[in-house]
Amino acid sequence: MSFLQPQQKLGKTGGGASMEDELSCPICLCLYRNPVPLSCGHSFCRQCIQKVLDEQQQFEATYSCPMCRHQLGPILELQKNFQLCSIVDAFMATSEGQQGDSSAEEKKEVVPCDFCLDPPKPAVKTCLGCDASLCQAHLNKHNTKASNSDHILVEVGAGAVVEDRRCLEHGRLLECYCQNEGQYICMLCSITGYHKGHSIITLKEAYDKQLVELSDIVTSLQEHKRTLATALKELQKGEDQLKTNIKTVTSQLQKLFEEIKTQVIKKEKIILSDIQSYEKEQLANITEMKKMMEQKTAKAVQHLQSLQKMREQPDIFLFVKRFKQAKDRIVSEDFSIRKMDMMVLQQEQARIDFCQRVIWDLMTRLDSALQSMQMGLQILIPLQT
Repeated sequence: MSFLQPQQKLGKTGGGASMEDELSCPICLCLYRNPVPLSCGHSFCRQCIQKVLDEQQQFEATYSCPMCRHQLGPILELQKNFQLCSIVDAFMATSEGQQGDSSAEEKKEVVPCDFCLDPPKPAVKTCLGCDASLCQAHLNKHNTKASNSDHILVEVGAGAVVEDRRCLEHGRLLECYCQNEGQYICMLCSITGYHKGHSIITLKEAYDKQLVELSDIVTSLQEHKRTLATALKELQKGEDQLKTNIKTVTSQLQKLFEEIKTQVIKKEKIILSDIQSYEKEQLANITEMKKMMEQKTAKAVQHLQSLQKMREQPDIFLFVKRFKQAKDRIVSEDFSIRKMDMMVLQQEQARIDFCQRVIWDLMTRLDSALQSMQMGLQILIPLQT
């Protein structure tokens, strides 16, 4: 955006339409309203760019210019462009003035000079003192007379202006000003009318006094404008600072809660891992014991089958011989049962109650600490009214 004066810009672009394009927001395509610049140099209406940045915040980590995609960083402060705002105001005022002048030219009527003979020339001014419309030649003669120096000249065809300058009661020009009533009056009103005896001054004196008062009011308004601009800038700075602080505090609290959750999950994993390790060890011992007992059971069945066959042996010699051998084998076997202490995993209710009380006490203290932290989140922004 190039900040040229409106006249210079019109000369280069070739018309008000091009100037209006230069002073239009790329988003809404209307004249800038409360314009703000970005670090890349592009400017936008504050409301338009704020909507775009809010949408970017939902999907991106950093902001970017919607025109050139220049990265703007995670934290962005939007400052009002007062110079560009003034240029837009000046352009709007110039455009309205040109439209008003064009309308006035179209509606302007041709009034003939009251002093010209046939054919009369168009009048250029109307003298309220002479109550006549004058062409340029007669106007020059009129102005050369010293007696006409205080006459009031108005534009031709300004009928409403002429009527406003005459007294409704006496039909004379309003040449005086009543300070008591704050009204414009004619000379007869000050001598014989309602305003007799009041503090009367001429229009020139009233103009000089009100011009001084106008200057004082303008100075006061300018001071108010500067004060308001400063206050608005400080308020905007406070708004941006508030958003930055909220972001920082939110990040800090999220980190705190994540740490709490991490510690709890870590402790949970340790305890559950110990329980699973104990279960694995016990199951391994049980599996080994079952295998050993199954082997002993198989040997006992084998010996029983051998003894059952010996009963069917008819030869007494062989029976005695084989029975002694089988007996020796059975005696050498170990069919004893080794008892295994089965530890049932359970938790005493007293310990559970104790842990619940500790957790409750911890949560109470944590809640108190967080409430204290929440009450400490106070940001004071002075507002000047």
